[in-house]
Amino acid sequence: MGSEIRLLFSLTVTVVITALFSLAADVKGVENSTWTLGEEMLTNRTEITAAILDDKIYVIGGADYRADGAVDTVEVYDPNTDQWTTGAPLPYDLDHAPSVVYDGKIYVVGGFLQDKITTDKMLIYDPATNEWTDGTPLPEPRCCHVAEVVNGTIYAISGLDFDHNPTTTNFAYNIENDTWVTKNPIPAQNGPIHHAASAVVDNKIYVLGGRLFGNGVPNEINDALTNLDNNMQYDPKTDKWSSMDPMPIRRSGFAAESLDGKIYVFGGQMADGSNKNVERYDPLTNRWTTEPSMQADRSGLAVAAYKDKLYVFGGQHQGLQALNINEILNPANNTENSTNNNK
Repeated sequence: MGSEIRLLFSLTVTVVITALFSLAADVKGVENSTWTLGEEMLTNRTEITAAILDDKIYVIGGADYRADGAVDTVEVYDPNTDQWTTGAPLPYDLDHAPSVVYDGKIYVVGGFLQDKITTDKMLIYDPATNEWTDGTPLPEPRCCHVAEVVNGTIYAISGLDFDHNPTTTNFAYNIENDTWVTKNPIPAQNGPIHHAASAVVDNKIYVLGGRLFGNGVPNEINDALTNLDNNMQYDPKTDKWSSMDPMPIRRSGFAAESLDGKIYVFGGQMADGSNKNVERYDPLTNRWTTEPSMQADRSGLAVAAYKDKLYVFGGQHQGLQALNINEILNPANNTENSTNNNK
């Protein structure tokens, strides 16, 4: 009888230790990655976009839905001095518009005008003149989409059309030739979507998450219940899509950015409101790892990578409360103990 008790006790301890080890493996990196607070933005804004140009981070457009809605505001953050200045405003109020940087200029593609009117406009900022000018418009109005630039071509993927219907479209703008063409759309099993996020690693575009409903389309369920955990890789060279390991959490209205070959995702809208969760994806291993959470739960935020840090700006709490927060993640260099969600 005594030996049986000792055996049972030994097995119980082994199971508990194994469970604790597995739990620790799932959150590896939390102890090593660290957050700090930077100087707050000059204004509270959500549904913003961020772009890095000449060692400065431009936080562009957005909205404060408790105030005047969409805004034309541009604020410029210097990560080396932790100071903000006011930039040249947009020609019109704009939110839900992604941006890219190429050859010393910022391109802002589509978005919502005031009253949630979807636009096909493309704006180009030239620091030499400190002015915004109109570029060649998109083939169709788009907002709540993603945009990335690879080898001199801007790709504008997914989003809402003029009537606020989600799409699978993939428009490509060749900057040198000043022409838009249509590329292979998101596969039918993964779309249509809007409020996704994206990042580029090794000249491949990763389109993550998003949702089906929301933004003026009548429905009887919480918009975020249609969130997706998609992780789709698009290769501009072959014009082909591949499905990768899905995100551990279904998200929409979140932010994503690449740093040192990894992709980080931040916050987003959930069925019960915004969240503060952060995760990291390694394309080489096709695995996700948990990172330490942000201080503030938020959706509609923006992120920019500068040197070895990720700067996460703005967004909104529940109740459409726009924020001016500036949280800075210093990631740990950790490639171990990640989790694969296809298993």
